[in-house]
Amino acid sequence: MAARIFNEYYGQVIDLLLARDWASSEEAADLLSCEGPHVNNVALQVLNIDEEFDERRIDDEVFDDLVALHLKVLYFLGRNEYHDAFNAQKALLQYFQKEILSEEKDVNWFVPILFVLCKDLRVVASMADKAREVIDEDEKSFYEEAANPIMECYRICVADGRNAVEISKKVAILNLTNQLFRIYYRINRLSLLKPLIRAIDVSKDSKLYSLFSKLDKVTYNYYVGRKAIFDNNLELAEESLSYAFANCPQQCASNKKLILLYLIPVKMFLGVTPTQELLETYGLSCFRDIVVAVRDGNLKLFETALRSQENFFIDSGIFLMLEKLKLITFLNLVRTISIILDTHQLKLDAIRSVLDGLEYKMDNDEISCVVANLIMQKKIKGYISYNHQTVVLSKKDAFPNLKK
Repeated sequence: MAARIFNEYYGQVIDLLLARDWASSEEAADLLSCEGPHVNNVALQVLNIDEEFDERRIDDEVFDDLVALHLKVLYFLGRNEYHDAFNAQKALLQYFQKEILSEEKDVNWFVPILFVLCKDLRVVASMADKAREVIDEDEKSFYEEAANPIMECYRICVADGRNAVEISKKVAILNLTNQLFRIYYRINRLSLLKPLIRAIDVSKDSKLYSLFSKLDKVTYNYYVGRKAIFDNNLELAEESLSYAFANCPQQCASNKKLILLYLIPVKMFLGVTPTQELLETYGLSCFRDIVVAVRDGNLKLFETALRSQENFFIDSGIFLMLEKLKLITFLNLVRTISIILDTHQLKLDAIRSVLDGLEYKMDNDEISCVVANLIMQKKIKGYISYNHQTVVLSKKDAFPNLKK
């Protein structure tokens, strides 16, 4: 029974690899993945293929070795031996890099397999890290260790200067960039992303960029948007995250929700608040009171809403960004007061009186300090007359568009 299962699987994989074309490679990639129905089949969890199935017919030694290494990974995964599984998957990727990625010239049929091997290395590395009983702070995590072999593959692909991009290994660089994005984000090494981003930016006006999959483009823009938030580049963050959200398939609701988690605060910084319908559609009620507070200039509600969801926002990595929306909340309060009073001269006492009504305590010195900050950031046009304790707003465009 085991021999029959092995022979069927082995024959199918080898035949697909021998075809040496992209479509067959995509099918082979599924059979060389750490996901799928074949993974849990005990007959395919083989430590040493030569001992168990020594009578198999070997049509290609390199392909035979690939299958053997993959089944070794499955052997360790089946026994929850994740450290050994990681080492086996790493050996598989390095063998693939040496014998196929480096040796095959003027072709790229094998790229789908490369994608799967790199992704699986990350996944198994994460399993190995979670299974660690003792964590040494000075020791590299398996996840960080996974970056090196993936980067080696990336270097080979990005250096492939074939004139015909259709057969160039460069078609792999966006997917590999996304793999490295995930790793560098988790290990907090964002500075290592700069050359990767530069290589993609250079490709955007070329035919190469059109060959990247839409899925990879969505993933890439999601990560670029998150990095732009970190770099305080809100325009790039909005552009990238908006692309990711618009092009993420509608059926991938959880991914669209994840994108919105970062896009919503960016939009709010730029003066655009999400609708309640959008928040309800994607299960983001955690933003509901914050949106109302920022829009209405209600500082008391803003702080209450932020603290009530503090743990979630911290875990999501957006708490500090949301905290900065307090300044936009104050800005909207000043704008509302100026509209209601229909004047370009606002007494600090008038602002303080409104804040008192909202049960939010600030004295005139604190109010003038925040207003001065808004003026310095060009979010308000005007000046403060300290002698008269008055905010004097420009008669023309006192509250510029936040996007400018």
